[in-house]
Amino acid sequence: MVKCMPDGNASEHGDEIVSIDLGVSRRNLMKQMSAVGIAGGLSALAGCGGLRSDSQTPTESADGESGDGSGGQSDGGGGSDSLPTALRVPLVPPPTADSMDLANPTHEEREMVFVTHVVDEFMTGIIVGMNDALNNVGWTGEFIGPSSHDPAQQIETLNTTISRLNNGEDAIATSILNKDQYTGPIQNAIDNDIPVASFNTSVYSGQYSEMMDTFGTVIPYVGQKFVEAGVAVGQTGYERATEKVDGEIVALPTTSAPDHPALSARAEGIRMALEAQDNVTVLDTLNVSGDLSQAINRVDTKYSSTPDINLILGTALQGAIAGGRLVENNSLQDEMTVGGFDLPGPTLDGIEKGTIDFTAGQDPYSQGSMPVNMMWNYMERGVPMKDFNTGISVIDESNLDFARRRSGSWGDLQSWQDNNY
Repeated sequence: MVKCMPDGNASEHGDEIVSIDLGVSRRNLMKQMSAVGIAGGLSALAGCGGLRSDSQTPTESADGESGDGSGGQSDGGGGSDSLPTALRVPLVPPPTADSMDLANPTHEEREMVFVTHVVDEFMTGIIVGMNDALNNVGWTGEFIGPSSHDPAQQIETLNTTISRLNNGEDAIATSILNKDQYTGPIQNAIDNDIPVASFNTSVYSGQYSEMMDTFGTVIPYVGQKFVEAGVAVGQTGYERATEKVDGEIVALPTTSAPDHPALSARAEGIRMALEAQDNVTVLDTLNVSGDLSQAINRVDTKYSSTPDINLILGTALQGAIAGGRLVENNSLQDEMTVGGFDLPGPTLDGIEKGTIDFTAGQDPYSQGSMPVNMMWNYMERGVPMKDFNTGISVIDESNLDFARRRSGSWGDLQSWQDNNY
């Protein structure tokens, strides 16, 4: 039985050479990029090391040889610098390597525990993905985390879980919100032959050289690329806003947890996309908190002091829901655009009523199923685990019915799994 236990992520065009000035503001930089036609491309943004160089944008190849994600190679011209680059995946033997006999394989029953920073409504999609995958491979497991955002409690749970798992037999998946707190428990697990995967959020994503130096292996990440996802939401929000507003767009990004690296990266991506436009003013990111009633009050207060706001984009579910409530209470459907992330019931209700324009999905099901499948491949067949980008899907009135039927049924699926697995 698997169970959920809340316990308390230079461009070249033809023959022309593109030059970007140094020492300019972010907005002017984005305008320069827009002028040469590269600001709208997610791949261009992801590969521009001057825009972002933290863990959410690849800065090196899988073997750690390059600082720009290209292995020191470009995609045009001649000579060695123009050769295409492969993803180099370190072949690190699993702790089961000595007992692995592919001529006479066995199917060991193992335990894989998911330890998260919060167990909330969004995580239900991850839980059902985990449950299906564990059942398919014949393993057992748990999904454990605090009932509210609490990395310190997660670290305590990680340490407790590692101490009780069977060395060389069991495995862990965890979200990784920072390096200071999480590196120690992860290293402890690996030192005790308990392999680790990450899901939903990882500040080590793409940092292959650092992971090899620190852990002697790669901690694969299954989840969204957050800067790029923020850019996509920013671009979508801008497009929808221009359908309602002819003049200046005043945008308010929101976050529910300022210390959460995924939300910070999404906010940065939103800002990058919006600041590339000449007719957009982007306000400081508003901390609406993780409490929905607080979020509604803070968005109302901000709008009262800045009534020019006509675009609200959340980096999590609270911002979009609060923006939708503002629109509904003030009949702003024709002049305010609201968007955000994730598919909770109130957000989907807002899209149906026309108070929320769109939201962005990040495939929580795969965030639960892929770590299990990759771990089985690794421990039973010796196949290295790799990052898996769950991408972004925009949900609006055009695909709302299916989105509601699917995501609204995760809870029902979890109940079925509890009774049948």
